[in-house]
Amino acid sequence: MTKPRKAQEYSPEEFDAVVALIRRDEELRADIEAITGQKLDGKTPRQMFDLFRMLEGATQVQTVVVRYGQARRAVRQTRIDLADPEMLPPGTAEYVASLQEKVDAEKRRRKAAEEELKALRSRNVLRLPTGKAVTA
Repeated sequence: MTKPRKAQEYSPEEFDAVVALIRRDEELRADIEAITGQKLDGKTPRQMFDLFRMLEGATQVQTVVVRYGQARRAVRQTRIDLADPEMLPPGTAEYVASLQEKVDAEKRRRKAAEEELKALRSRNVLRLPTGKAVTA
């Protein structure tokens, strides 16, 4: 999600274009009023522009939420596909199994390294010149 622009980062031309569009387009005005719950009648150009900026930020948030939902569905479907390896194409099932073996091996290596670090921190370990650790 891009960082919202500050009001002063808009050029005077952009400001004027937004205000003119809001004033001219009745459907846009009705949408803004429905979303914000505020009437635009009697609003200053700055107030209308601020409502536009608020809606622009809300639109960006909505876009991120939609993308997140799509990603969750894709992950959920992948998990369903992987839960039943017989449903996968032959090469894919073998590939997934090999990846799982690699993940399991890395988990074991990480756990061993964490245990070794824990022992080193407790100072109950002597380092041999071979690099092997031996408890004292």
